[in-house]
Amino acid sequence: MAKNTFVRMSNGSNRFSRRWGTVASTVDPYITGYHFVYFSYLPPSLETNVKHAGMATGVNINNADIKNLLASACLSVTLPGATVNKAEFNGLGNIKWAVPSNVDWDNNCTIKFLESSGLPIFSTIHGWVRMIRDYRAGVSTLDSESGNGQYTKSNYAATCYYWTTEPNGKIVEYHCCMTGMFPTKDPTDQFGHDITAYDKLELDIDFNVDYLWHEIWTKNFCQSKANEYWGVWGGLSGTQAINGGFAGEDGKDGT
Repeated sequence: MAKNTFVRMSNGSNRFSRRWGTVASTVDPYITGYHFVYFSYLPPSLETNVKHAGMATGVNINNADIKNLLASACLSVTLPGATVNKAEFNGLGNIKWAVPSNVDWDNNCTIKFLESSGLPIFSTIHGWVRMIRDYRAGVSTLDSESGNGQYTKSNYAATCYYWTTEPNGKIVEYHCCMTGMFPTKDPTDQFGHDITAYDKLELDIDFNVDYLWHEIWTKNFCQSKANEYWGVWGGLSGTQAINGGFAGEDGKDGT
């Protein structure tokens, strides 16, 4: 089967009709809608702060559970972009020309999570913010003398990989790694209520991002995770899906 090749597009064929797909030259459109996130690193003391967040009694999880929770509940991701700033010059008759001066990268990422009964997402983000600055005293709960770690970025920031795939859910298209992530809002304002409102709750959480990486190692890591997720499904055979994973984590048929 032919792989994506852009020979016909790059050599100027069909510039009028913009139809390039043939048996030998498959130029398929990029289809969005298949995205994944994976938090590869979380602050070590996060789990302790989530347990003491004071919300539902069922939220008693460790960092490994939080990683799976955030990845599973993710509904959408808005990535930071970049703006190329320029310096303009004027010539005779006010003719303008310009050169690039610097590139201004946005440092904000928004992730939308689906909240569940028991408030696991709120407890995670609320505990995270309390770890950075406790609302009761205005200071961080990070304290090396009490065993919670020093107040350094490695102890309050996370690392997250994000990727999109082809419609098969396996072959990675876009990939990136975001480092220096920490929430910039506590979603307490999302829990107001109206007596006439009965609906699901989706929490938009803004995160700071120090670096947005696009490298060979980000592609390799994201592809390895995509292979892992796809392997749980089992492809056409569905063997692994039936035996625990895609159909039901308990090994049943999921009905």
